[in-house]
Amino acid sequence: MENFKTAILIAGSVFILFGYLRFITDENGNVNLNNYRFTGGLLLVISGMVDGTRDLVKRLRSKNSLSAIAVYLGILLFYIGFSIL
Repeated sequence: MENFKTAILIAGSVFILFGYLRFITDENGNVNLNNYRFTGGLLLVISGMVDGTRDLVKRLRSKNSLSAIAVYLGILLFYIGFSIL
């Protein structure tokens, strides 16, 4: 059971990291490190989550909506992983 819990938590981490990295990259896949030196692009991630959630509600498929789904799935997996006894 402990191995299953660990696998769920690792999968949750991967999904959150996938969504986060998709939010902070530009169209070419580059990250401008000068803009994210102190904050890690936190404002960009929050605004991307808001835009992605808005796109999900409108049932649009966009880069932000895919990233928001990945982050939400990662959070759900964390909840499930920590709920397992």
